[in-house]
Amino acid sequence: MREKRFDQGLSHLRVYVAQHGDGHVPRSWICPDCGFALGSWVAHKRSALRTGSAALTPERVARLHDAGFETTSPRGARGPTSLHQQQWEQGLDHLRAYVAAKGHADVPRRHVTEDGFPLGMWVQSRRKELRAGKLTDPDRLSALLEVGFINHSDRRGGFAVQTSPPTADCNTWIIRQRK
Repeated sequence: MREKRFDQGLSHLRVYVAQHGDGHVPRSWICPDCGFALGSWVAHKRSALRTGSAALTPERVARLHDAGFETTSPRGARGPTSLHQQQWEQGLDHLRAYVAAKGHADVPRRHVTEDGFPLGMWVQSRRKELRAGKLTDPDRLSALLEVGFINHSDRRGGFAVQTSPPTADCNTWIIRQRK
């Protein structure tokens, strides 16, 4: 069973590398065709490699590298082509498409796009960053405001859906009130 799961992961990793050009799989990546949690699978393999897990034999390590496996994630990179920036742009593009299709930016937390992007979790993460005062880049704030991003959702009760996009002053006020 474990060997079958390992082979399945390798197969999906090869497809990802062929489509994206590298093995830097985002932890949240889910294969759009079958729902395989490739990002989680790759993260577990990195962890097993770091800890020297017996389950990751030298033969398996060689097979991972042959498939395009990256032993480290590019977390330290912060340039315009970094993984972090690519994920931001991908999330924003998906949010724009969602708003165009649905007419609002109140994305359900578990919503996953047709191509496997976990848009609901991406939106939830932006809300958390905003509330914690960690989302401070003016260009990113402006991009979210332009698409009609709301910094809260009525899906868990207690809040009304915002009918117009918030202003930067409104977001700042909300952040200060919650501290």
